[in-house]
Amino acid sequence: MELLMHYTLVAVIGLLSVAILFGLVRAIRGPRRPDRIMGINMIGSFSTALLAALSLFLRENWLLDVCLVYGLCSFLAVVILSKIHISESRDEKDGKEESSLYE
Repeated sequence: MELLMHYTLVAVIGLLSVAILFGLVRAIRGPRRPDRIMGINMIGSFSTALLAALSLFLRENWLLDVCLVYGLCSFLAVVILSKIHISESRDEKDGKEESSLYE
């Protein structure tokens, strides 16, 4: 049973690492800003899951505390990025409406 748990955690850690790479590709390639924000969110979520799996694999309980703090920081970063994106989109939309009024 112990050996099965070991191999399962190694497989989960490997799959999460590959998923983080896919999120990195999504964050870099885009093509739009919401796609990049989604990639950053994927990286944060999968990194949190990776830390939790690593905590089980190494049998270190303190890594779960790090996992929770990292998850909260990742969530906060995505919320801030989304807020910036929304405010910039509104500014661009308002600028287009004003310029069409004066033409």
